[in-house]
Amino acid sequence: MDVTVVSVPVSDQEAAVRFWTVQVGLQVLTDAEFAPGARWVQVGAPGAAASLSLVTWFEQMPPGALQGVVFEVDDVDAEHARLSAAGVRFEGPLTTEAWGRQAVFRDPDGNGFVLSGRSPR
Repeated sequence: MDVTVVSVPVSDQEAAVRFWTVQVGLQVLTDAEFAPGARWVQVGAPGAAASLSLVTWFEQMPPGALQGVVFEVDDVDAEHARLSAAGVRFEGPLTTEAWGRQAVFRDPDGNGFVLSGRSPR
């Protein structure tokens, strides 16, 4: 069993698409109406197993409610610098933890994500 889509609750899908594509560097994988007034927008990295669905329709998931999704990268220092230069808001500098280096960032709605160096498996 694989995790393939994580729903990210947002208040404005257009603003969320701009954040994830322009600032973070993901690509729009799907953008289509799936019900009257409801749009399915999915972003992700090329070739990645999982992607993000930018949702506005889950009452039990208000914008900003998602926390702790981890993005692992090969060079966390370089990626932190690139994202910072693109205007991504980090809660603080990279920190070194028992499992590796990481920093927490937020999307425009306050959803929290972790940028982490790849840990050996």
